[in-house]
Amino acid sequence: MTDTIDLIHQNLSVSGLDKMKRQVLDPEKDRELKDACAGFEAIFMKEMLQSMRKTLPGDALFKESNATNIYKSMQDQNLAETLSKSQKSLGLRDFLYQQLKGSR
Repeated sequence: MTDTIDLIHQNLSVSGLDKMKRQVLDPEKDRELKDACAGFEAIFMKEMLQSMRKTLPGDALFKESNATNIYKSMQDQNLAETLSKSQKSLGLRDFLYQQLKGSR
């Protein structure tokens, strides 16, 4: 019982309230943090997609050229950005957001 009372007292103390105030972000800062976390996840996913693409054998239908490499890179970038903004992302975005939100 005294542990519960101590916990309540600690959360209601000035330092506890200050900690809770820091964790609450204004909406604009919160949106910026979410966008930054999604951007990091997109970069991570693009690197992962490019690494996976390197393990595939060459394309038998089209010759490798600078244009096809640029197109594949753009395709990987678009796919990574789309996946990082979807509801079924890797979860890295949400993990980073929770970790960084608590550090403010």
